[in-house]
Amino acid sequence: MVKKNLIGVVMDSKEARLPPLKSLRVFQIAAEQGSFKLAAEKLNVTQAAVSQQIRQLEAFIEVELFRRLSREVRLTAEGEQLLPYVQRGFGAFLEGMQVLSRDPNPNRLTITTVPSFAGSWLVPKLGLFQQRHPEISCHLSLSHAIENFSDGVNDIGVRFGRGNYPGLEAKQFSRDFNVPLCHPLLLQQLGGEPGAIGRLPLLIDDSPELDRMLRQFHAIFDNKCCGPTTNLTISDSNMLVDAALSGQGLALVRFSLAYELIERGQLVCPLPVYWHSPYSYYLVAPKGHFSRPKVEQFEAWIMEETAGIERAWERFRQQRGLKCID
Repeated sequence: MVKKNLIGVVMDSKEARLPPLKSLRVFQIAAEQGSFKLAAEKLNVTQAAVSQQIRQLEAFIEVELFRRLSREVRLTAEGEQLLPYVQRGFGAFLEGMQVLSRDPNPNRLTITTVPSFAGSWLVPKLGLFQQRHPEISCHLSLSHAIENFSDGVNDIGVRFGRGNYPGLEAKQFSRDFNVPLCHPLLLQQLGGEPGAIGRLPLLIDDSPELDRMLRQFHAIFDNKCCGPTTNLTISDSNMLVDAALSGQGLALVRFSLAYELIERGQLVCPLPVYWHSPYSYYLVAPKGHFSRPKVEQFEAWIMEETAGIERAWERFRQQRGLKCID
């Protein structure tokens, strides 16, 4: 093999070409380990694969980088000349990736969240997170809009949807189900009369899944009555729960927003049915944000806490004998 000065190779080329980065990375590890075998173990590949990558690199630059001895390999003078450049190059790559995930405010956690989740669940429980992590100051930003995080203000988002947020990573942390709920006194006033539930005013929100649920809900009454007549439509899910609590009618409510009220007996389910929601709760952010320590801590905490909603749902579904009517 013809040996050339590495700098000369670059200078002689009017348009310098880089060899494959994979081969350069294998060269770096093999040079640092002083062994193709140890490099293979570190890279989790075969020793033959390491040898092949080194041969490809040597063929590309037309320079021998290692002397193959019977039981070991040693860098040639050219290999020793190349190694610090490769190390600095991959070091720069790593530094660039760290810049993307660098946290300008490590003790301030800014959460953008949908108002319904903030009001019914996050705000009442956020003190538990701050007790566990008193060094972190939490700030909430309420919004339904999909944030692109380009302004650098928000660290993490909570959204209710299908998980398709272009350019962002989404991690599901809670499913949801829809159930019919009303105030227990309202149910007592009906006196157990058959079909009386069908005369209750119906309280609904304007979610996109509503039409399907309403058709299936009215079908429950099987022509015995026309089914409840919509009396109130609300765009805010928390206000829908408040309307049910004040005895205004029968509400179709997301279980996650009302499960504690159900457990305290403040709301009851007069019909043994439920619907799967096509939407779930997600943590949403650029991928690099999830490596920030404060975001990792918030993610671990919210996953742990919302597991209680899943347990509450299973208890409720089994106790009431609920059947899915999707």
